[in-house]
Amino acid sequence: MNDKRSPRTYYEKGLITDLYPDFHWNSSAERTAVSKQVRSRHRLSNLIQAAYKYRRLQPLCLRLCLNLEQGPFYSSTLREILNKYHGVTIGQYSYGAILSPGVLPPGTIVGNYCSVGAWLIVHRRNHPTNRLTQHPFFYNRNLGYVSQDTIPVNEQNPLHIGHDVWIGDRVAILAGCRSVGNGAVIAAGSVVTRDVPEYTIVAGVPAKPIKKRFEEDVISKLNELKWWDLELARILECKDFFVEPVTMEKLVELQKYFQSQT
Repeated sequence: MNDKRSPRTYYEKGLITDLYPDFHWNSSAERTAVSKQVRSRHRLSNLIQAAYKYRRLQPLCLRLCLNLEQGPFYSSTLREILNKYHGVTIGQYSYGAILSPGVLPPGTIVGNYCSVGAWLIVHRRNHPTNRLTQHPFFYNRNLGYVSQDTIPVNEQNPLHIGHDVWIGDRVAILAGCRSVGNGAVIAAGSVVTRDVPEYTIVAGVPAKPIKKRFEEDVISKLNELKWWDLELARILECKDFFVEPVTMEKLVELQKYFQSQT
């Protein structure tokens, strides 16, 4: 007999193996995670970081980071370069456009396990709309006409992106947004002008809340768990929890597991 339930029904009920009957975890998953973590910082890391200060060597240094340190999910040297030379902090396993130097303004902080699409735009400054002119000749010291910036610099309006955030392609985050909460989703093509609450899906121009991903009690428990502080190998010890729909019962069980391992 044919089962006409939709894929969404399967997913919401947690019947992952029904929807994907061939699904299984690779037997080497945990060993692979440990191996990649161990190799996430190469012995040449300090030399690569020192060489990065020379502009002509920067493309080579970035390639070495990715090639020698297991790619963008893992490279610790790439994250240290972004912090040291660009004033940007990127958490472990976060990936995407945020790892390209110059995409994020100085002062930006990104949490762990974030997924970011292509063509991200982030602005931390607005032109002064209350003045006679909005042109940067009159507020940007780098153009040589004023002795100091007369609007706040990037570091005075930093952007903080939480953990496990998903940002789609072609998103613009403007100066009015200072925080994107844990677990938030920003739909592709959105223009974000205000803070994005945790575990909220936003979309549109300007971006507006569509819905919360979970109920408030579940969100509170997720923030209490702080699973994103764990390395991938540790998470894979209880990996089945991470491919099922979230319920309070499962989160309580997961919390008990974490506590039993400490």
